[in-house]
Amino acid sequence: MRWLLISTDPLPQRIRGLIKMLVLVGLLFALFWIVPVNRVIQALLTVDMPLFILGIGLGLLAVFLTSLQMKLLLHNQQIQRGVGQIFAVNLAVKFYLLFTPTTLIASGVRWYRFSRPEGKFTEAFVALASFRLLGSFLTLTMGLGFLLIGTQYALLFTTGWIILLIIGIIIIWLLFTRFSLPIYQWVNLRSGRLFNMPIFHWVSQRIEKLLEAASAYAQMPATGLLGIIVSGIFSFLTVIASAVVFAKSLGIDIGFIEMGWIQAVISLVSQLPFTMAEGLGVREVTLVTLLGLFGVGAERALALSFLIFIRGVVIALLGGIVEAISALRTKRLTAAAPIPREPSEN
Repeated sequence: MRWLLISTDPLPQRIRGLIKMLVLVGLLFALFWIVPVNRVIQALLTVDMPLFILGIGLGLLAVFLTSLQMKLLLHNQQIQRGVGQIFAVNLAVKFYLLFTPTTLIASGVRWYRFSRPEGKFTEAFVALASFRLLGSFLTLTMGLGFLLIGTQYALLFTTGWIILLIIGIIIIWLLFTRFSLPIYQWVNLRSGRLFNMPIFHWVSQRIEKLLEAASAYAQMPATGLLGIIVSGIFSFLTVIASAVVFAKSLGIDIGFIEMGWIQAVISLVSQLPFTMAEGLGVREVTLVTLLGLFGVGAERALALSFLIFIRGVVIALLGGIVEAISALRTKRLTAAAPIPREPSEN
């Protein structure tokens, strides 16, 4: 079982990919067994095109805000990348996610692009891990907040939740970046020869290097930390706005608050290890279930899910175009580079 679940050999990876594909096909088959395809198509034909285009534009804006957040994280690891460069990489990642059965490959693309040519592999890993953890924390916290706001409708509660969210993130961030390395070193000094044993020495060195890279964020200016948090929050709010616009284009009457916690649930379940293509299949089941609580028919919920999927495909195709242009430019520069001549013998 361990060989099947975590091994990096080609055979278990192919088996895991096949299992994910079977799960995806099974989920979609079950959905369309319950909801006839023609009813979903009829719902899609009622889409308001200007709202649909606006929803795609908001999706692109969310990717751009994510790139801004990532730039701030990379900058504090002394990895200099422009927002445009990071935006292009994020679009390329969306492209690869369409065809890969796991998000690890897409994460590997980011890690490879940001760690070269400087060779800052650990620093890039820490920046991306911080981005992933912060994103999941924001999604979970904001989703819970929207769920509570939906039952409270108090402006004071809403304002207080936002303030507590930002303060909580700052406190956890400071604890991790300022005190994780000193605590680890203190434990290391008092562990005797445990960490010097061959079986632990390699792991100990890697953990210490990882925490050293994380400690680089300890001296981050308050404005930089606030920028990371605010850009992450606005990126998530933009994704919610895109989903609300798509819903309106289908005639689904659902508020921003309700879509907020629904989108949080979708984002979290889409990260489950057995999902692929950014949660295809799982997203559909989740939307049909949750929107059913608001009296939305299964056919319109499925149509909304496919609009979200189409948004991802459009953004991914833009990423594919960016990748193709980059590859052609690299090939052209390589072909134009002068071939070094061997010194002639006198």
